Amino acid sequence: MNDKDMNKLADLIVDKLLIAYIKEQAAWYTTTTGAGIFDVPLSRPKKKKEELETEDELLGELAKLLTQIEYHKQEENYEKCAELQKKADEINDKISKL
Repeated sequence: MNDKDMNKLADLIVDKLLIAYIKEQAAWYTTTTGAGIFDVPLSRPKKKKEELETEDELLGELAKLLTQIEYHKQEENYEKCAELQKKADEINDKISKL
């Protein structure tokens, strides 16, 4: 086996190792860092009726819902997307009334 053959073999080994490493990293990221982030309760504790929601609070809630919708689209959880979209529509209605 000459140097050219050894380098070719080394490249193949490195390629296989990198592919295995990337697959493991992808699996780790999908099971540890993303899990649970979007499973926060969708509703806040109810405020007293005298307190009005500000536009900033509504926009913050809308941003949270839209982020959750995108996450569930990627996970192909379309029922959850529909539920979240209804809540986002309600918030858009509140914002338009301000």
